[in-house]
Order: sequence, then C-alpha cells, then structure tokens
Amino acid sequence: MKTKYLILFIGFSALSFGLQAQSIDSLLSWAYENNPELKAVRLQYEAALQKGPQVSQLPDPTIGVGVPILRPETRLGPQVLNISANQMFPWFGSLQAREDVVLAMAKSNYEKIAATRLEIDFQIKSAYYDLYLLQMKQEIFRKRLRFFSAIEQVALGKVESGKAIASDVLTVQTKIEELAQQIKILQLRKRSYEVQINEAANRPLYDSIIVQLSDLGIATLNYDTTLFKEKIVVYHPLIKQLDWQIEASKKEVVVNAAKGNPSLGLGLDYGLVNKRTDASPEHNGRDILIPKVMISVPIYRKGYEAKNKEEELKQLAFQWQKESLANKILSRLESYRIEYESAVLLYTLAQIQIEIATSAYEILLSAYTSKGTRFDEMMMLQNDLTKYQIDLIDAVIQTHQAKFKVERLTDF
Repeated sequence: MKTKYLILFIGFSALSFGLQAQSIDSLLSWAYENNPELKAVRLQYEAALQKGPQVSQLPDPTIGVGVPILRPETRLGPQVLNISANQMFPWFGSLQAREDVVLAMAKSNYEKIAATRLEIDFQIKSAYYDLYLLQMKQEIFRKRLRFFSAIEQVALGKVESGKAIASDVLTVQTKIEELAQQIKILQLRKRSYEVQINEAANRPLYDSIIVQLSDLGIATLNYDTTLFKEKIVVYHPLIKQLDWQIEASKKEVVVNAAKGNPSLGLGLDYGLVNKRTDASPEHNGRDILIPKVMISVPIYRKGYEAKNKEEELKQLAFQWQKESLANKILSRLESYRIEYESAVLLYTLAQIQIEIATSAYEILLSAYTSKGTRFDEMMMLQNDLTKYQIDLIDAVIQTHQAKFKVERLTDF
C-alpha cells in the first residue's frame, strides 16, 4: 500500500512539473486583450461616439417639383412647372448642444470599460488564489501521506514485536486511503477555478493552469476609510457613469432651450412660364424666381417647460443614486475589512496551534515508537495538525481575497 500511494504522489508531482506555470499578470494581460465582454463594451463605446455626427448636422434640405394640372395664366404666359428648394437652420448652438448630449452619454458608456476591467481583475485573482489554496491543501495531504506511511511501518514493527495490535496498522491504512481520496477530490475541484479563469481570459475552458506563487504570506491591506470615500465619489466608474448622465441631462436642458428659439430658413421657388401666343407683352414668357426667408416660431411653451422639469428631476434622481451607491460601496468595504482582520486573527491562532501540536505530536510519536502506547492520541493529534496547517493557508488566502474585494471597489 505504501508503494501505491508513493506512486500516486510522484504522479501528481510529475503532472505539476510537466506544465508551465502561468502568472496572474500574464493571465490578466491576456484577458484585457481577449475577454469578449470587454471587447463588446469597448465597441459599444466606439458605436456611441458615432452618434455625434448624426445629430450635429443640418436638417436635410427639401426640394419639390410641381406640374400644374390646371395651368395658371400670368400676364407673361402660362405657368407650366414649379420647383422649390428650402433649407432650415436651427438656432445658434443647437447642433453643438445635441452633439454634447450624445458625447456625454458615450463617456458614460466608456466608464463601463473600467468597471468591466475591475470585475475581470477580481474574477481572475480570486479564482487564481482559490486554485493556489487547493494546490497547497494537496501538498499538505501529500506530506501527511508520507508521515502516515512512516507510522504504518512503525506500527507493523510494533505488531511483529507484540507491543501493538493489528488494528493500529488498519487505522493508519484507513487514514492513508482517506488522504489519497482527498487529493483526488481536490484535483477535481481545481477544474472549476481553472474554468473560471479561462472563461475570463477567453482561453479554452479546460486548459490546465499551474499557479505561480511562492512563500505566500498574509496580504497587506492599507485601509483608509476617508481616502476610500474621497476616491469613490470622484473616480469610481459606476459613480462616474452617473456623473456623465447628469452632464448629459444638463446638456439636454441646453438643447431644449435652443429648441425654444426660432429656426431660420432660406428657400427659392422657381416657376417655368411659356410664352404667350396671343400677344407679345414685354418680357413675354419670362420665368418666375422667388427667394424666400422663413422662420419657425415656437409659440406653444408647455412642452419645453415640461422637458426642463423632467431633466431637473432626473438630475436629482441621479444625485440620490450616487449617494446610495457610495454608501453601499463603503458598507461593503467595511465588511471586507472585517473579513481581513478576522483572517489575520485566524492566521495567528493557527500558528500557535501548529507549534503546540507539533511539540505534542513529537512526544506521542516517541512514546509509541519506544513503548507502543498512546496510539489513538497520536493519530488524533496528527489529524488536528493537518487541520491547523490547512487553517493556516486558508487564513492566508482569506486575507488576499479580502484585499481583492477591496481593490475591486477602490483600485481605479
């Protein structure tokens, strides 16, 4: 049985060394270039920019042609064809104001790019460190396999010398079997985190990922509530989205004011006149040419007043949304700070437990090796030691995960 699990350990180790490790930075760089959601958001922003030229051009001119069915007679001859052309000109600044509105909305879309990047960062970093946690648990279990394999040999020797009973050997073998299965289970669980990373980076979903981390200690979290609040209300992408929506609403008020001013227009009417055949007046058959100046007077004001009120209410609503969002973000940051500090305390506790349990285990192992006694206590303490070592690395990962959560809300 010992040989069987030694082969298992070597097999997992060879698999790990045969694959090239991927760093977080390389995965993030790949994701920034290839993530489909990020690409879609960028294209949405570029598409929004194209609305500017659409709203900032003059209205299309109108051209009309008319052929009188009943021809009107003039002193110089019958009118046989009418042609008219008109061009309206909005009030000064109207076109620029419309463009300003769509550009403000486009900048609101631009903030989605930063928000999406923050989510990608968190998704990859979080899954990467969870993957590291499982990898380290496997390593702990492999070390425990070596310990129990050694204990198994001691137990066999004690049974042969009559200082122990056969159940001691069976107990150790049962524990070895349990650890071997735990290693396999952890290997399967790693697949879910690899898929999560590959999905974010737009890599083949079932590509293996070998974590590149060494000598990982607890994360350092520089937590400053005042600084975070100042940054969030000014720079957070979701807050800036609302700022740009407020700006767009203000520009809508400018557009509405411009619409409330008269629009000017220039036109030209041309009439084709045939010559008279029954007389020859001076300028017989001369065509008609009529230049025109037009003005559109917005007399009815109720709609403009309602539009101004609408935008005023929208701006107020956006302001309250900003305050609500900022409060929610700060509340979540405080919960992440508590997670971090709790993990640091668990880390300290696990260190103390490991130190005490290791000393106690050495005493019990010495007693069993020399006298064959206190076997059950030694096995229980070995289980406790395994748990404490897992608690230690789990606490380390929790500090990093809490830091990543904070960065998702503040690192912009």
